[in-house]
Amino acid sequence: MDVVPPLPHGVAGSACSLHDVMDHLVELLDETCQDFMGVQRVVGENMATASLSDTDAQVLQRLDSATQMVEAVSTVLKNLVACYEQDETQPLDVGVLSQGVKLSHVIRVLRYGLQADMARPSGVVDLF
Repeated sequence: MDVVPPLPHGVAGSACSLHDVMDHLVELLDETCQDFMGVQRVVGENMATASLSDTDAQVLQRLDSATQMVEAVSTVLKNLVACYEQDETQPLDVGVLSQGVKLSHVIRVLRYGLQADMARPSGVVDLF
């Protein structure tokens, strides 16, 4: 996942409702849970042997990505709590919510939802 600076405060199109933010965060947590389950499967299957196939090693690399995702979502939730004092009917500024978030994937999902981020071309590999 690319690491980019968060959206500046007040960027056009960066506001969304509290309900939308929570829905998008739940989608991210579900996706991350699936990643962790895949890693757990691979670790469980390979604990008896020291060698891993290239495919298994790639699956294990998802652990770092998933850990970063959980950290980013946790940061957003902390920012959400800080912003919750404002009127619930007012849109939330994604730029404010994404302060401290280092993963552009999380910021894109906050703005557009998980489906908008699935338009990545096949063969794109996240390096970390």
